[in-house]
Amino acid sequence: MVTTDGLLEAYFDCRKRKRRTASAIMYEIDYGSKLIALRDRINHRTYTPGKSICFVVTRPRYREVFAAAFEDRIVHHWIALRLEPLFEQIFSPRTFNCRKGKGQLYGVEMLRNDVIQCSHNYTRDCYIMKLDLQGFFMSIRKSMLADMVDAFIVEHYKGDDIDDLRYLCKTVVLHCPEYHCERHSPLHYWNHLPANKSLFTNGEGLGVAIGNLFAQLFANFLLNVLDWYLLNELGFIHVGRYVDDFYIIDPDKAKLLAAVPKIRELLGKYGLTLSPTKFYIQHYTKGVAFTGSVVKKDRVYICNRTLKNFVMAVRRLNKAETVPEVEHAVSSINSYLGCLRHANEYNKRRKILSMIEPHAFKWVYIKGHFEVVAVKKKYRQRARTLQRIRDGTY
Repeated sequence: MVTTDGLLEAYFDCRKRKRRTASAIMYEIDYGSKLIALRDRINHRTYTPGKSICFVVTRPRYREVFAAAFEDRIVHHWIALRLEPLFEQIFSPRTFNCRKGKGQLYGVEMLRNDVIQCSHNYTRDCYIMKLDLQGFFMSIRKSMLADMVDAFIVEHYKGDDIDDLRYLCKTVVLHCPEYHCERHSPLHYWNHLPANKSLFTNGEGLGVAIGNLFAQLFANFLLNVLDWYLLNELGFIHVGRYVDDFYIIDPDKAKLLAAVPKIRELLGKYGLTLSPTKFYIQHYTKGVAFTGSVVKKDRVYICNRTLKNFVMAVRRLNKAETVPEVEHAVSSINSYLGCLRHANEYNKRRKILSMIEPHAFKWVYIKGHFEVVAVKKKYRQRARTLQRIRDGTY
């Protein structure tokens, strides 16, 4: 049975860094009673996911996103707390997304080291092949994924709440949020999406909603089959994957090309296909784009799309007229600076930060060697609150 303590742990895990959001604040009001009611619904097998929020992001391309209700996200975290440690035992060390201690920067560094090793420190030829899956999340068959996860739980999970875990996993995977959601984007945004890119038009039983924790977790579990196939069956050593974007490095170009139909055959068994347009194979000296970075010999650059977004963040700072607008723009700028500091992009940092107009320095200043943009002390939240207390206006 699901216990109150177990749900409390999931609740606290779920609200980390989300406590100021409206949904978290509303749930926090009498959250104890709500968790007890949720526990009873799960134990009585009457739990059903609530209404999701659906919207379309427009950058870098149109993409449909579903955000589950806060209570459903607690359930997702309850599942993750039990399955993530087990998944880590079977996952390849060469997959990077949604894993503690890994991520985009880790993947870029792994790719760079793979090039160095495969080329014997740039002394022999080797080739990089990069592939992508076509419409990965929207191509997943829900029933197949539910059966795979259930079989994994039966084989590996030893907890007393195994029946509850199997029930909840099946419930969240087979759930169709498109039938019970609230759209938060203009309807005409969906006109920009192909039929196979939206759950509303994708087809019955197809597609996993992008935006939920379990989608990332279970999708990684599904593609773990591909990771080990590349390593064990095809015999490649230097491989890496971030979600559905993966690379293979080898000194034999013919071997790389011969592997493509074999990979395509394996993916076909799971209803997945390689993208016909996102295929890249080149000598390592040509460089390769991976997870937002461009890895070349002896150096790493940031892709142009990220640089354009960085410029837009600086322009928002130039247009800011209030402290909250300044803080929002500065947060974005520092996020991009964090990315650029891990690459060979000092000149780009200096050039883009030089676009900050003189009047904006009323609010901010630049720290270090173009490393951080900081809001001046008197405009920070704490200083403003203390001043209001002193003035008696708080």
